[in-house]
Amino acid sequence: MAGQLYADRVFIAVGSNLGDRAGWLQKARKKLSASTAVKMRRASSVYETAAAGKIDQPAFLNQVVEIRTTLRPENLLARLLQIEQELGRERNERWGPRNIDLDLLAYGESQIQNERLKLPHPELSRRRFVLAPWAEIAPEFEVVGLRATVKELLQRCRDHGRVQKLNN
Repeated sequence: MAGQLYADRVFIAVGSNLGDRAGWLQKARKKLSASTAVKMRRASSVYETAAAGKIDQPAFLNQVVEIRTTLRPENLLARLLQIEQELGRERNERWGPRNIDLDLLAYGESQIQNERLKLPHPELSRRRFVLAPWAEIAPEFEVVGLRATVKELLQRCRDHGRVQKLNN
C-alpha cells in the first residue's frame, strides 16, 4: 500500500434499512476498498437488527469491517460521508430510515473529541447491533478509553434489541 500507514486497525459499522439492504452494504464496501488508501482486512457476517433510537421503521442489516488505511481520521471520515452521498443517502431525520450508514467506530488507539469527530464512537458501548458483528471479527480489540475489549463490551451491553446473524 502506497503512503504512510496511519492505522492498522480501523473499524467501520455499515448499515442499511431501505431498499436492497444487502446490496447497499456491498456497494459501500466496494467503494471503500476502491481507494488505494484503504485495504480491507475483514468483514463480519451480516446481521439483521431492530431499529434503535426511532423504532417505527424497517429492520436494519448491519456489519462491521476492519481496514488498514493511510488516511488520517478526519480524511477517512470525509471519505465515509462522501461514500454515503455517492450512494444517495438523504439525511432527513435523526435516526431515521436510510439506505446506507457508515460510522467510524475506532481508529487504532486514537482518541479524538472535536465538533466533527469523536473517537472511539461515543455510542458504541450501548449498541448491540454494532458490538455483535464487531465481536465476531475482533473480540480481543481493546477500545481505548473504555478499558474493555469488544467482547467484554458486548457482554455488558444493556441493549437487548434483536440482533440476528444471517446465513451469508
